[in-house]
Amino acid sequence: MEEGIKTNRKKGRLPLTIALSVALFLIAISIEYKLNGIKSPEFYSLLDYMESEIYNQNGDVKTYDNGDFGILKKNEKAIITVKLPDDISIAQAEFYLSIYNGIVSVSIDGKLIYEDAYFNGNISDHYGGYVYEVPLPDDYAGRTLTIEITSVENIPYSDFKNIGIISSKDAWKKLLNSNDLIFSLSITLMVLAAICVFYFFIRSFQEKKVQLGLPIAFFEILINAWFFGSMQMFYLIIDNVEFCAKIEYYALFLAPLPLAIIIYYVVDVPFVKKMVTAVSFIYLLYYIIATAIELSPMERNYSDMLKSLHLLAGILLVTLIFAIFLGTKDKSNNYIYILRYGILISMLCGIFELVRFNVTKFLMNKSWFTTHGLSSLAILVIALSLVIYLISFSTEEYTSKIEKEQLLLLAYKDALTGMPNRASCYKQIEEMEEKGIKEYTMVFIDVNNLKLANDKFGHETGDKLLKMTAEKIMNTFAEKGFASRWGGDEFVACVLDNEAKAKKLVKEFKEKLEAVDASGSFPFKVSAACGYIYVNKENYIDPVEAIRQADSIMYENKKLMKASM
Repeated sequence: MEEGIKTNRKKGRLPLTIALSVALFLIAISIEYKLNGIKSPEFYSLLDYMESEIYNQNGDVKTYDNGDFGILKKNEKAIITVKLPDDISIAQAEFYLSIYNGIVSVSIDGKLIYEDAYFNGNISDHYGGYVYEVPLPDDYAGRTLTIEITSVENIPYSDFKNIGIISSKDAWKKLLNSNDLIFSLSITLMVLAAICVFYFFIRSFQEKKVQLGLPIAFFEILINAWFFGSMQMFYLIIDNVEFCAKIEYYALFLAPLPLAIIIYYVVDVPFVKKMVTAVSFIYLLYYIIATAIELSPMERNYSDMLKSLHLLAGILLVTLIFAIFLGTKDKSNNYIYILRYGILISMLCGIFELVRFNVTKFLMNKSWFTTHGLSSLAILVIALSLVIYLISFSTEEYTSKIEKEQLLLLAYKDALTGMPNRASCYKQIEEMEEKGIKEYTMVFIDVNNLKLANDKFGHETGDKLLKMTAEKIMNTFAEKGFASRWGGDEFVACVLDNEAKAKKLVKEFKEKLEAVDASGSFPFKVSAACGYIYVNKENYIDPVEAIRQADSIMYENKKLMKASM
């Protein structure tokens, strides 16, 4: 029955957790979007003024009266000639072109004004998305602009909607224009993830255990860095052109590794854990080798290795899907379904994106990087599923921890007086012995007239007497040691100091009871019998035996008190 109530509480917390997470996420995006709202810059499209000559590998040359020339294969060349209109009046003009996997040179009236630098035979230097901003002379209007593009990899160049003339001060706006929501989304996620990386790194260091939030935050950074790079938006914040082009690939192929750590963390079937570890290690090793070769001066085309990375990444992702569905018992993880279906939906979006990419590339001859609708959806789904899972899992973990602490507290707490109980006293004694404490004074206290209070004035009065006594004991002894209710009308206090200090505290306690008695708060005499024994290295006895001896001394003092009344 109690287990069912706890389960219902957890289920009841989940919708609130999801709603809160989504609300905070949307608020952050809204603020970022409002800050980054960009008006359309002045842009003069050259689509209507283009003539293209395509030099195929077989030696054929085809001419098109626009940029719709279809697919360029690796090492094929396109020469695009543009007769610039006489009426262009953009000051400080630049030729603007956003393109993937191409080596570009630009001439005006046959005079070279820009040329990509690369090592002969290593055309992979220009693998990835580049944004070209080539300054034009002041008298560019009416002249002939020639763009030569050599393909690094099989890719269509059929969509040149982003080719044109723009003011140099507004070029960044062209990149952001119409994509400011995507920019805001990615920036928001990366900033939040970076904060989480720092937070969970500190927590992992403090608790000497990797926190689940750390790989989740790393994954969020990498997946958004890939998306940010594929939209060529790193040009807005980083001046290194080659880095901006390559970071898309570095991030994309590194992202499955923190995802693998997340899955390893949540699965609990030993065989599945080993399988995830083995496949991830092979993938990591190949990723390191491929990236090291790409960064080295070796004449090795990175795009050739990317095909292998695509294959290995696919194998790893299939392994992770298998692991998340078959490697976890539902009873051991109440929120695993959030990860399962979040990752599944993202993977389906990825498969559809791959199909769309190949269909548009090889069948429709359209540029594949003009839209990222499914990629955006996949990123959003997996980002939210990981964040919601983390918050839900952490909330349950924190709540369980608090509940355990409360239960533990109750186990060591006296229900009536609120002070530590006998079990707590034994625990404190164990800690004393572990610390090697040899000097202390054990005080045993017995409240007088409790039976009278209960029998004649009611148990409420008796409880009031015990609570008052417990309060005075804690106020007197707790600061210099510890105190607890031993049971019934008996209390134990331990003073971790010399005998003189203990005598002084016992005297103070008795004076406090005398003050209560003088106030008339109780219709009978308020007092307590005390007995104590001082222990040091020379006459050491263990604390439990000291309690027994202090109890005997208290009993003798109690008899003397009764005799004197």
